[in-house]
Amino acid sequence: MTIGEALKEMQKELGLTGKEMAAGIITTGTYSRVIHGTRRISSDLLIKLLLKHNIDLSYFFDKVSDTYMPPSNRLEQKLSSQFGLAFNNHDIVAAVTTFEQIKKANVSIHFKKRVQIAVAFLTKTTDDLDNKFKKSIIDDLNKDSNWIFNIQALLLFATSFEILPIEFVEKKMVFFFNKISRSKNISEIMKERFAIICVNYLHWKYSQTIGLNGKIGIIGANVVNAINYLQSLESTTHFIIYIISAKYYSALFSGNLTRAKQIKENLLDMGCTLMVKNWPL
Repeated sequence: MTIGEALKEMQKELGLTGKEMAAGIITTGTYSRVIHGTRRISSDLLIKLLLKHNIDLSYFFDKVSDTYMPPSNRLEQKLSSQFGLAFNNHDIVAAVTTFEQIKKANVSIHFKKRVQIAVAFLTKTTDDLDNKFKKSIIDDLNKDSNWIFNIQALLLFATSFEILPIEFVEKKMVFFFNKISRSKNISEIMKERFAIICVNYLHWKYSQTIGLNGKIGIIGANVVNAINYLQSLESTTHFIIYIISAKYYSALFSGNLTRAKQIKENLLDMGCTLMVKNWPL
């Protein structure tokens, strides 16, 4: 869908005339030419129009992303959704088949590495990943001093806990919390990416802290910081699963397994299986 087509659709949804939609920001004639694709609109004026009518920016740009997104990004997004569905359903055959497509596709190397790790995790073959591959992950994360704001690097780190040295993970998490504690005006989508890092870290850390006797070992500041970050998120529908996960992991690390199981079972009973199904216990 083009920008003009999306504007026309928004106009119809809002029940406005062309003149009302133009709102004096652009002329009615200019607006007509924009929605018919015979004239472009500047980014400044487009944003003004959207905000004038209280149109959600993410919602609008989701509509037009397929039209303006580079082909390689579009392909990566499609394959990512395809692989994510297979992974969340624990469908090993579909996951491996999609991975074979990804290896041959014109997509980012970080994406290929993430999927390779995910397949190894799904097939319980992470120990078979060679040291050269593991070192390449470490090198990727070390070469960018601002990696927590590099989306590809951030996603790579979120996927890689299982194959990285424990000391490396802990140092990166210390850096992670120091960095975000000093950052202001973080977007909602970045807050969610940070939340995913925290949830993945807590999942990984729990398996690291359980001793042979089943007792929880030393927890450490990173666990506390991860739980605190999740608890600090705004109480919105968008973040509710992460806030609940903070309660779950807080119970888990404090040894209150009955409480943790209750939270997980309640979420599964309500159909929240996508992330919850992979929680410990």
